[in-house]
Amino acid sequence: MKVIIPVGALHLGGGCKNLADLANALHARGHDTEVLVPEIEPVVYDIHCKLTRIPSLHPSYIPYGDVVVANFYTTFKACYEAWPLQCVRFSQAYEPSWVPDRDFAVWTYSHGVPVITLSNWLDEQIYRDVGQRTFVLNPGVDPQVFYPSPIPKTLNSDSRKIILYLARDPNSGYEIKGFYDFVKCMDLFNRLYPGKFIVHMVCPENKLQLPSGIPCRTFGAISDMQFAELYREADVFVSSSWIEAYGFPPLEAMACGTPVVTTDSGGIRDFSVHMESAFITQPRNPVELGYGLLTVLSNESLYQKLIAGGLASASRFRKHDFEQKLVDTLEHIYRNR
Repeated sequence: MKVIIPVGALHLGGGCKNLADLANALHARGHDTEVLVPEIEPVVYDIHCKLTRIPSLHPSYIPYGDVVVANFYTTFKACYEAWPLQCVRFSQAYEPSWVPDRDFAVWTYSHGVPVITLSNWLDEQIYRDVGQRTFVLNPGVDPQVFYPSPIPKTLNSDSRKIILYLARDPNSGYEIKGFYDFVKCMDLFNRLYPGKFIVHMVCPENKLQLPSGIPCRTFGAISDMQFAELYREADVFVSSSWIEAYGFPPLEAMACGTPVVTTDSGGIRDFSVHMESAFITQPRNPVELGYGLLTVLSNESLYQKLIAGGLASASRFRKHDFEQKLVDTLEHIYRNR
């Protein structure tokens, strides 16, 4: 099977990493796989198959494939115009929920091509707008990278607690990640929490700031191995996203044995249950998020319950299984078209 994967870029991020992993998994299975990337865009992942630089994502630059994988709304039009019968949509985010041109984003789901999604929530969004069901495949974590510390976590100590947060810059297009909600959450937490704490904040785009008086250490773009170490060091991980098609960081934190306080951003429902594997609050409600953080860091029995529940949940979602199911699904679509 010849597979073409045109991408906008392969910069740091969960979606781009999934595409790199898919290309490598297809290559490892023996499929003739080619990734197309515009000449000016970055490629930060190791691609084992053929990688071709093209002037732009235009139909004329997309060669024939038995399967052509459109993986973002900006790649769909060129793929569909070039090879409509071979086009498959791999959706990792429901773009109509947040991009400026919602009508165009919905249009890219309205052609009846097979669609693969990451969560039941994402499947429901597509069905609501265009009436099509999808192949739902849940991603997973690499247990060789994301695993718990041999030293059990406990609240029964006077040590300074570490709150880990992935901060995406609202001014770089990541407003839906809820950074300003986290700022308000931490302002509340800082006023009410009686103990010592520090925020470890990973800022991939730009160095963001919390209000003065909130202890904080910032990190730039880091590798999965480095992030896993931060998860293991942290006492709790917080996610403030408004919308997530899936939500890798909360699952990664669970796999590292770190309790999670997160908003109900959608896709997390496939691996999170409130008060069992995570403390879940409503999106865009920083007060509720702050009280959730206070609750988890003040209740030892709940803290331990979330650790155990998170580890159990993460154990059911493995990166290798996801990659193989993704390849299996593309093979199925090709055979049954």
